[in-house]
Amino acid sequence: MDTQPELQELLQKTRPTIIPIQGLSKDKPKAPEHDDGEQDVVSKIIGDYGPWQLMITFLLSLFSFPCTFHIYLPTFTATQTKFWCARPENLSSVPLDIWLNYSQPTDACHVRAIPSYVTVEDIMNYTAPLTSLVKCTEWEFDRSDVGNTIISEWSLVCDRSGLTNLAEVVFLVGIGVGGVVGGWISDKFGRKRILISMIVAQSALAILSLLVNTYVQYVGVRLVMGLVSVSVVYAAFVLSVELVGGKWVTIAGVCNFFPLPLAYVIVSLVSLVLPNWRDLQLALSIPGCFLIFLGLVLPESPRWLLSMGRTQEAKVILEKVARFNKRDTTEIDKLLSTQQKENSNGNSNVVMLFKGYLFKRTTCLFLAWFSMTIAYYGLLLNIGNFNLGNLHLTSIILALVEIPAIALSIPILLKAGRRIPIFITMMVCGLSCVASELFSISFEDDWIMIICLMVGKFAIGATNMMLPIFTAELYPTLLRNLGVGASQLAAGLALMCIPYLWNLTKINLHLPMATIAVLSAIGGGIILLLPDTVDHKTQAPENTSACNGTFTATDDRGR
Repeated sequence: MDTQPELQELLQKTRPTIIPIQGLSKDKPKAPEHDDGEQDVVSKIIGDYGPWQLMITFLLSLFSFPCTFHIYLPTFTATQTKFWCARPENLSSVPLDIWLNYSQPTDACHVRAIPSYVTVEDIMNYTAPLTSLVKCTEWEFDRSDVGNTIISEWSLVCDRSGLTNLAEVVFLVGIGVGGVVGGWISDKFGRKRILISMIVAQSALAILSLLVNTYVQYVGVRLVMGLVSVSVVYAAFVLSVELVGGKWVTIAGVCNFFPLPLAYVIVSLVSLVLPNWRDLQLALSIPGCFLIFLGLVLPESPRWLLSMGRTQEAKVILEKVARFNKRDTTEIDKLLSTQQKENSNGNSNVVMLFKGYLFKRTTCLFLAWFSMTIAYYGLLLNIGNFNLGNLHLTSIILALVEIPAIALSIPILLKAGRRIPIFITMMVCGLSCVASELFSISFEDDWIMIICLMVGKFAIGATNMMLPIFTAELYPTLLRNLGVGASQLAAGLALMCIPYLWNLTKINLHLPMATIAVLSAIGGGIILLLPDTVDHKTQAPENTSACNGTFTATDDRGR
């Protein structure tokens, strides 16, 4: 298919181009760094990586903890447990098994209409009348694994059971929307300002959620919490990769995700000590409040300041950093004098994503992101549905396997291609899901299933690190923000489906995991239709301006 005139004109401006490997960032590339060692102005002044960058990127990674806490909390605060119609006060001494056998012969949503004259002895002696069934209005809950949850507090069972999923859908909608707009607001208002304001809002919302008295209030707080939490993640991620250069952009970007599995472990351990959902929410909300004080230490991104033409503010920061890293500061004025505020490119629009060869890339990436998100969050947020014995132990094991997956992503991104590793990891995830279901039929040992899930979680965890970077590299410079945004829209749609994934068990017990397996295989296969980017040679564009970090080369081969 012939490329449309508008797209041809656009691509003439984006010959083999240097682009940032910021993955989920929406940042516009500002200037290149060459493979031969030539650096952008910021790296020339403060170095690609030094003691100051080590300290600041470590502090920025801490912002991932409270955000991940709030994403993972429902694993314990909204977990499904056994329930039954509550015993009347005058029958509270009836043993549970006898009570269930007599009063609820069909399900826990209906109970016998017990006359007031029936006594404990009547039920114990099996002489109580077998009356008709009526709808149950009060329930008791099994608290052997978890304490009071939102389900038990607001009786989200039977006719109201769908409200549990609704609460999480609303939260994940907030994350999806925040994922699309998070980069934009960070571009417009600055990394630090958005980061600190959003962590303040997140802390306030976390405390507010403890004071809610109704389910509607809880859902409203969770909606805003989703949007705010992902904005914190975006701002911290973008700021961390903009403070480093060279290969350290990839390393810093990936390392920013190391707190994720650690946060899963922390939530699991704290829930053992504080099983009631309000206590758990409070304990995990306090750390975010202390992060507010990091606003006194963290700088604004010098690269963002230069791109906005705020050279003097950038100079003050760069001088402090250069002295901290023991670098020469005598050439700062000369280097900064050549920098000009980047002119925005106004020639791109959404329609161009669907013209020429970009139609294929946009469609494939949309489907790949949808598949990957279903697989990753389908395994992450449905641990309680696997019924593998101790919920806390299973959660910790499946969280720990992500740590080596994240670490492995670094050498893969630095040395290997993008396409084949992503294909392999998604296929391994799909095969692991199939194996877990086959073994669940043939064996009764939970550990066999847990091992299969560990392999699947490891594989899709690696995909979750590599796909964002691959996405950014596949779009021309002027369309990159729109392309990454379209991918995040696919992820947002997938997130909305996650709470309902296990409802497929009503059709077949194995259908949820089969769905994850099929989508993983489809997503991996689709990736093979795209060109790889790692072997492309770095080449400077004709016009450069204030740099946005280290860049990876791409061109328009493999259309």
